[in-house]
Amino acid sequence: MMAGNGIAQRSGRACLLFSRPLVAAVLCAGFALVLAGCGNRYYRGPVTPHFDGRQFDNPWAPMPEKFWDFLKWRVIAAPGYWPESVKVSTSVPPRRVTGDALRVTYVGHASVLLQTQGVNILTDPIWSARASPFGFAGPRRVAAPGVRFEDLPPIDVVLISHNHYDHMDLPTLARLFDAFDPLVLAPLGNDTILQGEMPGLRVKALDWGQGVAFGPLLRFTLEPMQHWSARGVFDRRHALWGAFVVEAPGGPIYFLGDAGYAKALSTQVLAKYGKPRFSLLPVGAYAPRWFMQYAHMTPAEAVQTYLDLGKTYAMGTQYEVFAMADEAYAAPRQALAAAMAAKGIPAERFKLPAVGGWFMVPPLDPADGDQGIKQAH
Repeated sequence: MMAGNGIAQRSGRACLLFSRPLVAAVLCAGFALVLAGCGNRYYRGPVTPHFDGRQFDNPWAPMPEKFWDFLKWRVIAAPGYWPESVKVSTSVPPRRVTGDALRVTYVGHASVLLQTQGVNILTDPIWSARASPFGFAGPRRVAAPGVRFEDLPPIDVVLISHNHYDHMDLPTLARLFDAFDPLVLAPLGNDTILQGEMPGLRVKALDWGQGVAFGPLLRFTLEPMQHWSARGVFDRRHALWGAFVVEAPGGPIYFLGDAGYAKALSTQVLAKYGKPRFSLLPVGAYAPRWFMQYAHMTPAEAVQTYLDLGKTYAMGTQYEVFAMADEAYAAPRQALAAAMAAKGIPAERFKLPAVGGWFMVPPLDPADGDQGIKQAH
């Protein structure tokens, strides 16, 4: 299932499949010239510091145009070893987790089940076999989902960080819609794609700094993250991207879906919400650095982000499921262990569970220090 973005987007995707990069580049450039005046296909809204009327951007570090670099990378890519498949011990989560307890289950990639206050939250869910617009090509999972779809508890809220195929998987979202009718929270513009595929889906689009209450105890707010968006070649940055902060008794939860390192954003979160009780930080898809540095942090940078946020509890995401970049299957785990050892971080503070693994996170301990300067929001 794909977003209905028309012939132009399908043609754009086809460009990426040409075996001759120069031919692909010429064709894509030609299509881009034809479509240059088409405007934003997903969102119409006022100009802001991060929206110029057509495209979104990261004003603290403007997004470089990297299409030609993408073609170069695909030509010279030197991917490390990944197994064809790995064994997964799946979990069967409880139906609900009540009170301040927080149960975390690693479903795989950026898909994590968070259970607290009787509410079940899924981040960037993907149960599909491939992270791709195609069923026959694109990154294929080597690890089955850590929770079978039929073993999911009732899903109340789905958080979508951005619209890349490994984070906004329409077939999975359609299954969740049919099974649970959850509230879907997504950055601006992504609601157009989602409702175009799933009329009736309860989706709320948010700008950076906007939030929504869920019941009496939870609040979800979209905050900036250093990344970008696209479903094809000609819709780059037409939809927004973002991290989520879940305010809940026991302390805030920070979901950084997919991002380059940006200390200024961690400082902003710390000042606005205080130290997170728990952070989900990406540790994969970071090689080669000359191409990935802007939008994908390394495990060492994830550790630094953890330190920037006040060194409470964290978990890595985006590892040991899809080969999205050049680093080997085992590289993120090895690099994270080395970075944690170098900074003296205990293993229980920054976890990297196996797919299907789960653990409990304690409430924020006042002994962890200052709660930060909470701003009105």
